[in-house]
Amino acid sequence: MWLLVLNRSSGKGKFSRKFLDFKALCDAQNIKYQVIDEKSAELTENRFQSELSSSKIEVVVAFGGDGLISLCLQKIVRSDIGLTVVPTGTGNDFARSIGTYGKSTEEIFSSIFNSNKTKIDVALCENNETRRYFVQVLSIGFDATVNRFANSMKYPKGKIKYTIAMLLLLPRAKDIDFEVKQGPNSLKIKSMLVAVANGSSYGGGMKILPNASFRDGLLDLLYVDPVSKLTLLSIFPRVFRGTHTKHPAVHLLQSRNFEVAASTDAYADGEYAGVLPIKLSVIKDGLTTWICK
Repeated sequence: MWLLVLNRSSGKGKFSRKFLDFKALCDAQNIKYQVIDEKSAELTENRFQSELSSSKIEVVVAFGGDGLISLCLQKIVRSDIGLTVVPTGTGNDFARSIGTYGKSTEEIFSSIFNSNKTKIDVALCENNETRRYFVQVLSIGFDATVNRFANSMKYPKGKIKYTIAMLLLLPRAKDIDFEVKQGPNSLKIKSMLVAVANGSSYGGGMKILPNASFRDGLLDLLYVDPVSKLTLLSIFPRVFRGTHTKHPAVHLLQSRNFEVAASTDAYADGEYAGVLPIKLSVIKDGLTTWICK
């Protein structure tokens, strides 16, 4: 059984066509499927859990963006249920990572129907109260604030809103005192932001940690030394090419596990992940998916 999970609010006019095309392809191949089409994330989550409990689901196809992927991920991590996405969201970073971004509905369908599943790593963020899985990037500090603000913006549509949110919030941005633990080593730093990546991009293709891979069993962590707002503005455009990591104020760490403490909170794949301190770890081969080439 295939489960088609919809988020109509992320469609930007493309949702209906893509869904109907995909549904027609399923019908043509006599694939059994159920559709989840609810009015809120809470209702979608409840129905999703119900379908997983009552039916033998083999494939989950999300019609939406990274928010819907995050919702589905929490329920099927560490299982053999395959998850893919027909991207209709704003950032679509998971779709970029697995290759469905920019592909036709037919190509995405064929990647499932004709190809073997593959396993990729998942990251886990946890504190004393919450646990949240993510596939792309966890952000702390300024970029988490930007993410939260951008998600609240109704206009403009598209990934440009992340850039606008950054420019609006930058004048009020402040450095934060962090403690980062990597095994027995502890590092105290002052930085405007910390990002921890399983996948390489967030915010609609910003390559915050361009060498991060969801197949290497490691997490990549980035932090930036205190710099002037003007310097930060000069670094920012380079994030879209991934060349910002060459700047001397940008530092990179890599590990299977991190602990991060600070007086702030974190967002994982654009969704609230909890207050710090947090523990971060890799779940090797924790998600089943397809790479659409």
